[in-house]
Amino acid sequence: MCENHPNPEKKIVSDLVKEDSDFAHIVLEFVEGLSSRLTRMEEALRDSDLETLRVAAHQLKGSGGGYGYPILTDRAAKLEIHAKAGELQQCIDAMQDLRNICSRVVVGP
Repeated sequence: MCENHPNPEKKIVSDLVKEDSDFAHIVLEFVEGLSSRLTRMEEALRDSDLETLRVAAHQLKGSGGGYGYPILTDRAAKLEIHAKAGELQQCIDAMQDLRNICSRVVVGP
């Protein structure tokens, strides 16, 4: 179960799209790219390349909020901190949490 999120099965809708549905096509591109982004991050983690992981987490931290997903910003920030500190096991745990969050991300209701 994800910490700070009461329902691990609940879909996560973009706040940006909730405010203005005209942004749906832009947000869709972001959401469609999440899987490949996560795959690259997991590859960096498998290779113990925590600097590459840190940079990718930093980028996701910025873009997640920009596309209306503050929970992605929060989780990516945690991963970035663990990667910067060289905390491999915490990175593994944070990556699993991030993967779970991303699996629930949708563009709109």
